[in-house]
Amino acid sequence: MYHPRLRGTHYEMGKHYGSILYKNGFRFPKVSEEKLAFGRQSHALLKDFYPELIEEMKGFAEGCHVTDEEVSSFILSIGVFEPEGQCSIFAFYNSSEVIMGRNYDLILDMKKYTESSLVCPNNKYSYVGHSDVFLGKVDGMNEQGLAVAITLVQSEYKEVGLNFYVAVRKILESASTVEEAIHILREFPSSICNNYLLVDRSGDMAVVEKAPHNMFVRRPGEDESFIICTNHFVSKEMVGLQQNVDHDWSKSQNRYTYMEEQLRKNSQLNRESVQGILSNSKEHVCLNLKKYNFGTLYSVVYELNSFRIHRAEGQPNRCKYKEDKRLIEEIHKKRRGI
Repeated sequence: MYHPRLRGTHYEMGKHYGSILYKNGFRFPKVSEEKLAFGRQSHALLKDFYPELIEEMKGFAEGCHVTDEEVSSFILSIGVFEPEGQCSIFAFYNSSEVIMGRNYDLILDMKKYTESSLVCPNNKYSYVGHSDVFLGKVDGMNEQGLAVAITLVQSEYKEVGLNFYVAVRKILESASTVEEAIHILREFPSSICNNYLLVDRSGDMAVVEKAPHNMFVRRPGEDESFIICTNHFVSKEMVGLQQNVDHDWSKSQNRYTYMEEQLRKNSQLNRESVQGILSNSKEHVCLNLKKYNFGTLYSVVYELNSFRIHRAEGQPNRCKYKEDKRLIEEIHKKRRGI
């Protein structure tokens, strides 16, 4: 797992990271004509939704010695032409602290591309975020104590638009509360179906079930202080948009049920118990599906009130969680005016 530290304008961050990767032997993958065409159609939407990311793509392209069209098309087409990760996420408030736990599951060959970045953009919120593709993010926590993480929902319901990598970036850089993040997602022109789990340090939490032209905000049930998402929609408003729920090879329903049982029976979970849930391979939360060359690439626990981050850079039942102090250190620097 790479651990870049990026700061400055979006263009500067993109060029710095692209240059580092290129210097270390990275060569940008070939982009098919189909993906280039999709990228051209989606580019105008990105310009309206988050133009700063276009500048970052330009810088990254310059650093990697490719065109910005190739970078944009490659990133924006992910999830549209091939399936993405199968993941487990939950968040809860235990009467003293707010915690999110997340496993990121994907084809095992993608492990070598995973990264955990400290990103400090000018005039935006700083954050630590994770991904498997340079500029986008699939989860993270920012300096305001807002955390977000996504899961894929299998569906044929796809069209020209932007993907979760873009939405998570804008949320982490621009939102300080769950309500602000929900507002961003209402304006987001999604190309595919995803769940977005949102939680802030006040204990507000939601799962936004998002499709290209549909969206539902799911909240904790009555007397519940937790929320969960795996790889299916739960609300009756959205379930008709998904597919292959009955052929659940990644055990999405099983994982959801197991995590729900654990959260219902123990209202005083802490970081260690969260790590235990995420490490459970018997209930498929920690995946190692050798038949599909598929498994958990990393696991992360966010403690929103203290800004602590613990991450296992591999399957958590085999790999120890270690603390990442970069966000805390960045917050302390800002408070001291450094």
